[in-house]
Amino acid sequence: MEGFRIYLYDKNGNIIGIFLAPSQKKFEADKLKYCSEYREGENFISYTEIKNPIIENGKIREMNISEQVQAGILILSDGQYLESEEIKTVTKPNEWSVWDKDSHTWKVDNDLLNKKLKELREKALKDLAEAKSNFLNQTLGIEKSSKKYTFENNERNRNSLSLKMSLMWTLEQENIEKVKVLNDQKMVEFIELNRTELKDLATKIQDIIEIADVAEQMAVVGINRYNIEQMLELNVKDFFQN
Repeated sequence: MEGFRIYLYDKNGNIIGIFLAPSQKKFEADKLKYCSEYREGENFISYTEIKNPIIENGKIREMNISEQVQAGILILSDGQYLESEEIKTVTKPNEWSVWDKDSHTWKVDNDLLNKKLKELREKALKDLAEAKSNFLNQTLGIEKSSKKYTFENNERNRNSLSLKMSLMWTLEQENIEKVKVLNDQKMVEFIELNRTELKDLATKIQDIIEIADVAEQMAVVGINRYNIEQMLELNVKDFFQN
């Protein structure tokens, strides 16, 4: 059976060795018998292993937390501080705050704040361009001869329709042929639309363009003015509503 352990340290807190005795009582009765290197006043005995030793009033003991911090053994991270030998942790509230060790608080760093705002605004402007494009290119429904069709309202189709309408007005035609649409089976068809039907489709397209332009202007103003909290909550898609 393993004996009773005695840990011997020098005056600098370095371990000299680990010795065995039948019991603590027998060891204390004859220390040199079980620990021949022991020297009164020159080295120190402990009955438990000490990882971070400190010598105080002629005795060796484990450093407390504040002593470990002071000695650089224990490094407190940002957001941590000591209170009554207990490490307290304050959660970092955001990316643009820095830890103030004196007041034990997170404080806003304006440089970090402005950098984050710039990142959010740049991303918002990219998202805005995509949201506007999606809004502009939404499909439009057309009903012709009791059949329902879908007009893919992308830039190419809008330009094509505009050219055909200009030619129609110039030639004083009542109908325009070969308007590209999708039927209810999502297959491409070319249908004929009269002036009234074309005007209705053109009005829908123009309304979408106007809404998109106004929404974009409002969003840009907001992006340039909003504070960091508002920017974090911002969803540019919310500006684009029919």
